[in-house]
Amino acid sequence: MIVALAIAAFVAAAVLPLALTAGYWFPLLADRVEHAVAVVRAGRAGHLERKRAEATARDLLRTCLDEDSWAMYRDLGFVRVWGGGGRAPAPSGRRPASGVAYAYLVYPHRPHVVFLPQTTTLLGECRVQLAGLDPDEPLVASDDVLAHWMALTQDERGVVASARISFPGTEFSRRSIRRDLWRMREWERERTERAMGLARTGRLARAARRRAAG
Repeated sequence: MIVALAIAAFVAAAVLPLALTAGYWFPLLADRVEHAVAVVRAGRAGHLERKRAEATARDLLRTCLDEDSWAMYRDLGFVRVWGGGGRAPAPSGRRPASGVAYAYLVYPHRPHVVFLPQTTTLLGECRVQLAGLDPDEPLVASDDVLAHWMALTQDERGVVASARISFPGTEFSRRSIRRDLWRMREWERERTERAMGLARTGRLARAARRRAAG
């Protein structure tokens, strides 16, 4: 009996103040719920808008890149751009001699990775902020790749001159870069083998048609 009375007193003490002040706190709670719903709806609308913008950007990127570069971006998420500046950009002490072939891996919203294709030696990372782009309002991924691809292919020296060049592993983990280099090598091997297989199939088909015609 005493326990039951104690429980009843506790419930009354907890619920009665809420009931008496419901006119105050209920509108506040309703406002917070309405605000939360509006935020969720705005987030969904923004997400859909970004998806549409990315789809448009991918279409544009596909028309600008050559077939292999587009396929690399589509399958791997980055683009390789061959260097043409004479000497690879890299931190002091890591730059190879002039004339040694080098390339960049261009990712969306990340630094360019500079490496030697012959040995997959990592040379450095180039953090580039292109003029006219607001870092607080980033482009969608494919537009960002297109902007940096165009800058590198049209004015590599200017891009490198304004870049912040750092050692490999500064913003990327070396492990992730090496994994991407491995993925690219395997991707190219498979494409080559597939192309050779198609070519061989075509030769066999032509030979069979010639035999049938003879």
